[in-house]
Amino acid sequence: MIPVIIPHYQNTEQLQKCLAHLHRQTLPPQIFIRDNTHHNVYFTAAINEGLRQYLTHPQVHYFILLNQDMYLNPNAIAEMIKFMDTHPQCGIGTPLQLHNDRPDYVACAGGLEAFPFGKHRHGPLLEFTQDQEIAWGNGACMILRKTMVQEIGLFDENLVFIGSDSDYCFTARSRGWQVWSMVQARGAHELGGSSEITNISLEMLKLKDMIYFADKWLTGNLYRRLAQEPQVLTPEQVLGIEDVLKHSLERLQTQLQTQIK
Repeated sequence: MIPVIIPHYQNTEQLQKCLAHLHRQTLPPQIFIRDNTHHNVYFTAAINEGLRQYLTHPQVHYFILLNQDMYLNPNAIAEMIKFMDTHPQCGIGTPLQLHNDRPDYVACAGGLEAFPFGKHRHGPLLEFTQDQEIAWGNGACMILRKTMVQEIGLFDENLVFIGSDSDYCFTARSRGWQVWSMVQARGAHELGGSSEITNISLEMLKLKDMIYFADKWLTGNLYRRLAQEPQVLTPEQVLGIEDVLKHSLERLQTQLQTQIK
């Protein structure tokens, strides 16, 4: 059984089109929809709700996370699973996202810069002929290995709307898992709310997400808020302490090599 987890918000036409493409899959999925229309827990919490639904199911080995504006080709799920089955170190896989109005153009084939709002590899479809290990994948469609999720945990719900995809990929890679772009698995991405500024409240959510992302991955401010020594560790002092630790490590390595000889 392969669960497909869809966070749904307002646009029923997109959802129905997404479901129609899922019903055409050569490998039929189990569909889980978290309707955020009336009780909006936002993207990340909706994904986690779906993951919890199936995390202990013995017949589930993978999860597919899917935006309602992402329309998978009929063989996409089968191709994703085939790839994951043959790449046991891959914890997260992402299909090629084709431009919805230009099926010969790839809008996203893996993440480049993650901060502040994310950039992606893109270009003519003919240029994407090889599967490629990537830094992070776009959350419009991901396949996750269950054993990885069990090891690294659920998505960080401090990122309620954007940034959760790159955050989760970096977390996975920090624990030894790989993230890949899979060229034989494809779908058309129409692009939805996360790519547009539609209202002030939405823009505020996006900005708060990126501030938290920076605190978590880039500045050390999150550590300072949680730790005992927040006033001690300026960026310059951290670099100085790192240098001391590196020199100590080099000295011990030299001593060990001398003892071996």
